[in-house]
Amino acid sequence: RVVIETRNPAATRLTLLRDPYRLGVDMTDTDWQVNGVAPRGALAKPLARAYRFGTPEPGVGRLVIELDAPSIPVRRFALPPDGGGHRFVLDLVDRGTTAFSVAAKALAQEAADQAAASQTAVAQNAVTAPANPAPATDASTTKPVPKPATAPSAPASDVKAKPAVTIAAPSSNPRKWVVFIDAGHGGKDPGAIGHSKTQEKHITLAAALELARQLGSTGIVEPVLSRDDDRYLRLRDRIRLAREQSADVFISLHADAAPSSKAYGMSVFTLSDTASDKEAALLAERENKADLIGGPDLAVEDPDAAGELLRMFQRESMNQSTYLASAILKQIGDLPGGTKRGHRFAGFAVLKAPDMPSVLVEMGFVTNRRDEANLKKESYRRKVVERLARAIIAYLVEYGPRQ
Repeated sequence: RVVIETRNPAATRLTLLRDPYRLGVDMTDTDWQVNGVAPRGALAKPLARAYRFGTPEPGVGRLVIELDAPSIPVRRFALPPDGGGHRFVLDLVDRGTTAFSVAAKALAQEAADQAAASQTAVAQNAVTAPANPAPATDASTTKPVPKPATAPSAPASDVKAKPAVTIAAPSSNPRKWVVFIDAGHGGKDPGAIGHSKTQEKHITLAAALELARQLGSTGIVEPVLSRDDDRYLRLRDRIRLAREQSADVFISLHADAAPSSKAYGMSVFTLSDTASDKEAALLAERENKADLIGGPDLAVEDPDAAGELLRMFQRESMNQSTYLASAILKQIGDLPGGTKRGHRFAGFAVLKAPDMPSVLVEMGFVTNRRDEANLKKESYRRKVVERLARAIIAYLVEYGPRQ
């Protein structure tokens, strides 16, 4: 936890930088008055190794904390004076490199929005004519309108030219990308059941194991499975496991069901407060009810009740999820016997991790005889999974965090 005490409330702006990992806190209309504390020094604190503070420009006080891990602020709040000054509080947590990248982009966008709002306000004030025009003044004596301070710039994102997609893409990354593969349903939750009594939970597990095998064989990805056998897991436990592993990508595999046996094909879903269509809304509602099978879980915090920082990070994570969904749709376009139903949106609980790109892939409809027959074939599942693996690698190479 970081606590900054000021005589008066101060507007703050946060920045996350890397090489090394750093947290910057800019406070406007602020000067440092710290007795007996050097302007820079070492810290023997969890997650923090060093600090420095100063005034990079008039009226701006800046504190920089050098981090020993890719830690992000998960809460920020102000406390009123209680025998001292006003306090600005930040809680930091190490969530891994992907969460750090997501948070850095979200904070940079917040700073840009604040700067744009300030510039708009200045411009509006400048063009508003006074009721009684002032006499003309000599241009040499006119004071320029001050420009708002801009946030310290974040490092340029490491976006590479998109290579031809190949599973065995070479890499010099010292750390493997972590892909969390969630086999939908399991245990006492069979999921959808097909015409020939095929249970969704068995199809998703077989596909997840094959995806883990293919990604692991690349040498640049560490696959992590939510389950490798027929067990029941709550939806939020799946999210928790992925975050504990600092996953760079979360992919949940499913096989759909529909009232009409004529419905068929593959869909890729990402999180949204508003469903893209009625069918997507009903599917999310049905999937989210999986937790009810295990009874009430009163110890789990509702992701929607997260603080404003995590909600802001989730918006950036949703943007990244869209890039991943697009990569998947591009790859499955030529799947023999497969049909794309497109990129769709709904409020899936399993996609609500605020700090990692997450997608849910419906590999087909077990309530459609053709899809069910295909999904039962190991050869067909392998073709589906191969395209998913290629899409994940392509996404990580282009948009994934620098390792």
